[in-house]
Amino acid sequence: MKTSILKYILIAGFACSLCSCTKLDETFYDRGTDDNFLKTEDELNAFANGAYAKLRNYRDAYWKMNEVTTDETTVPSRGADWNEGGLWRVLISHQFPVTHQYINDMWNSIYRDGVNPVNAILQKLENGAVQLPGKAQIIAQMKVLRAFHYYLAMDAFGNIPVVTSFSQSAPPTNTPRAQAFAFIEKEVLDNIAALPAALNTKNYGKVSKGMGFMLLAKLYANAAVYTGTVRWNDCMRMCDSVSTLGYQLEADYFANFSTRNEASRENIFVVPYDAVNAKGMMLHYLTLHYNNRYTYGLPSSPWNGWCTLKAFYESFAAEDKRRTMFLTGQQYSQDGTPLKTEQGAPLSFTPEINDLANATQTEGVRIVKYEIEKNTPYSDQNNDLVIFRYADALMLKAECLLRTGQTGPAIALVNQVRARNFDVPKPLATLTLDDLLAERGREFIWEGCRRQDLIRFGKWNSAWQFHTPDQEFRKLFPIPQAQLDANPNLKQNPGYVQ
Repeated sequence: MKTSILKYILIAGFACSLCSCTKLDETFYDRGTDDNFLKTEDELNAFANGAYAKLRNYRDAYWKMNEVTTDETTVPSRGADWNEGGLWRVLISHQFPVTHQYINDMWNSIYRDGVNPVNAILQKLENGAVQLPGKAQIIAQMKVLRAFHYYLAMDAFGNIPVVTSFSQSAPPTNTPRAQAFAFIEKEVLDNIAALPAALNTKNYGKVSKGMGFMLLAKLYANAAVYTGTVRWNDCMRMCDSVSTLGYQLEADYFANFSTRNEASRENIFVVPYDAVNAKGMMLHYLTLHYNNRYTYGLPSSPWNGWCTLKAFYESFAAEDKRRTMFLTGQQYSQDGTPLKTEQGAPLSFTPEINDLANATQTEGVRIVKYEIEKNTPYSDQNNDLVIFRYADALMLKAECLLRTGQTGPAIALVNQVRARNFDVPKPLATLTLDDLLAERGREFIWEGCRRQDLIRFGKWNSAWQFHTPDQEFRKLFPIPQAQLDANPNLKQNPGYVQ
């Protein structure tokens, strides 16, 4: 099935090359015009697919920054590895400077790799003479995809530039967060009727009605953070709309993260990867020890970096099947030989991390939520990265019910999601907001939403290991200094020194 999906997602090589834009006023085509391109529906789809291909940068930008700044993931320095002058360590402490490289990378991923290619495609389709079947749907999909990128920007940076023209020459200014929210909401509402609803290969990895409703649900769930006004009822309506589209919880939680997870009926919006044709899925390399290559038959050594914190790991009940995503204790090669570190000590992972600046090779529980394909010649994997899935629609509705005083129905929904993870049923009998946040952590670890959840639940500035309570302004990342230097019309977020 992956081959069929790639037919639709990856034939965009030409379009991708056209969309590798970095400036608002760059010339879109260096070859090809409406007279010699976009003659068929396949060419039209390939043209639009360039914007989807750029989503592969999401993992190394927004996703990353919404994990390593939280209580569920950290990146210890192990000697010279993962040190980089403390670049990783300041993320969990929230002491990030305005010059932080990865914050600037996140900005570029959203604007250079996200908004700009979409604006280029829309300009060509809306202003050109192309008249092909499917054009209206692709325009709607591109507008909602652009809204998604602006949602990421608004969530991370607050007051953001909103640009809808690829040919705009004047440097943009910050749009107030509430106005950016209104723009995103309107873009999705205006275009959702034209989005495809069918769950099929052609729509896989693309903007669909399910993706649009989930984007609105996320927007409304966090509306109090973004605008100061709660929108719980609107969030519930969007979650209910998702439920009408045929998605369902997989019986096996890990089916959503397998190397062939395109078969999942739970995943709503994903970034398709392929070990050969769409590289970049290397989450296992982030977390595994160098010598875990012998556990899985990998072609090279992983990087021995990312791990979870002891308190987060211990929040999983022993009988919770989701706990099996973690690697602890002695590690073995495929033939059963106990592995050792490079210093000759037993390769045995411990939950404790004693010194973030000088951790040992074995400190920290490793995270293998996404299935690792064994004995492959490729470092990259075939798993598709999950952005939205149906479990989140149910959990968001449960949260809205709980926040509006409807505790019984909220408990029922949370238990519906939890049930598959226990052989002997272990339903919750009571539910508080703290309980729900903890359950969201267990369900959605490494799905790029923990920072957002901590902020919405009022826990972002709380204390956890390697993080002391900090100031309110750090709920937003700073506008990167490189962007301020390039555009004098941008203003820094309050609290950060420009």
